[in-house]
Amino acid sequence: MDMEYKTNEVLKKNTVMINGDVVHLKKDLLGWHVIYPWKNSDGSINWFNLLAGGNWWHLSVMILAVIIISLAIFEYTHNINILISCFDNPIALENCKDSFGYKNLIVNP
Repeated sequence: MDMEYKTNEVLKKNTVMINGDVVHLKKDLLGWHVIYPWKNSDGSINWFNLLAGGNWWHLSVMILAVIIISLAIFEYTHNINILISCFDNPIALENCKDSFGYKNLIVNP
């Protein structure tokens, strides 16, 4: 296995060349980790690393988090709109009290 090792003290990252492939390593409190730079060595942008974080697992976790947050926002706004429509007129308020289970609630419009 052909290996070269270079250290860049300014960026605090290490570059290892393994069989012609460049691997960037960074040390933090938990140990050494592979980092995925968003810029290639020729100066072009590596879109996969920029958007996905370097691998498909990070991309799938990011997409799942965005979907969960989006659905939570949608559900919250939907419920708020239902409650606003319930207080628009007294007839709708009576229907909403029945559907939400508050039959004993007395509201003075």
